[in-house]
Amino acid sequence: MSTNKQTRLQELDRSKYEIVKDEPDIRGWDVRSHTGHKIGAVEDLIIDTLDKKVRYMIVDLDENELNLNHRKVLIPIGLAELHKEQDDVLLPGVTLDEICQLPDYDRKNFTPDVERQISSTFGTPVLSTVYDSPEKFRNKNLDEKPFKRPSLKEEELDKDFYQHEHYNLDNLYKNRLHEIPPARKEETEFEHGLRLWERRSEGGILENEIEDNVRNDMIRNRRTAYRQRRYNEE
Repeated sequence: MSTNKQTRLQELDRSKYEIVKDEPDIRGWDVRSHTGHKIGAVEDLIIDTLDKKVRYMIVDLDENELNLNHRKVLIPIGLAELHKEQDDVLLPGVTLDEICQLPDYDRKNFTPDVERQISSTFGTPVLSTVYDSPEKFRNKNLDEKPFKRPSLKEEELDKDFYQHEHYNLDNLYKNRLHEIPPARKEETEFEHGLRLWERRSEGGILENEIEDNVRNDMIRNRRTAYRQRRYNEE
């Protein structure tokens, strides 16, 4: 993950934010396809610390029911929906082929280009730089600019990148509006998103301070608690 991404996009576990009390914490929940098959589990969330919103779910494909390779992928939060009754995360519009095409999630190499790959996988048009490949350069008109590698600044995302419906947090909660107090139903998506986060007390966990073994224990504990609640496992 580049310096800029470390500053703006962070794993919730490694950030200085946490989910506000009484809001659904989907970390550890099963993720299911439109057919009801288990795709994996939500390991963590990627939050945008600048806008204080969730941008992605980190989905661990382990123990899936679709013969997918065990790896971790990012799913834009707006593609997910909470089940009306069960504590499951649904991906009603996501196909198996799209899951297979997603790049592996690597926290240390989470760049704007990776985000563009994810968006392209789900059919979202993204802005490209002068030429995306040498092939385009070879087919260019004579009056066009030559192929060049994008600079760091050119690699930055378009300012409206997250305005797409794939990043609309309201989609996640639309099946559970009956659980939201009437006074909050008229709030904008931004106002609702702010309710998801609150700063941890001074001395709380900050970026890179949490050790991997501690975080792995947190992930296992969330999964265990979820299974006990959802499936009555001992």
